[in-house]
Amino acid sequence: MITDSHVQKMNSMQIVTTFLQSNPQPHPMKVMLPAIISELSQPNVKTKQIGNTIFEVIPGKDNVAFFKAFNADTGPRFLENSKQFVVMARRIMGLKQLVTQFKDPSLERLFKIISLNPPMPGMGYQTKKLKNGEIRIILNLGG
Repeated sequence: MITDSHVQKMNSMQIVTTFLQSNPQPHPMKVMLPAIISELSQPNVKTKQIGNTIFEVIPGKDNVAFFKAFNADTGPRFLENSKQFVVMARRIMGLKQLVTQFKDPSLERLFKIISLNPPMPGMGYQTKKLKNGEIRIILNLGG
């Protein structure tokens, strides 16, 4: 169940389980849960929990990284967690761009909301609709 992180902080297993239960998945929970846990523990993957959201970062070349968010927090907290994450990605990890892909078109709204009041100057994003129906976001982290 989605849980406000200011009321109760969840552990990573609770977050991933809640994420899987709250979002349509291509495979059953018994397949998805071990796959995600394995993915998060790969040596090149960096993870950061902010509130009840786990951000997964797979670093690439030229200060660009692919990322995913596993959210079990409320909508407003997910927005705040995401803002904190992009600031951390720029200032601590030294990234210039983050790339993500997803199927749920409502997630694009999160990037629109953040772009109205970006947490860093020069921050913006581009959207690309892919042939498979997914949406790719390239988030420029600014300076």
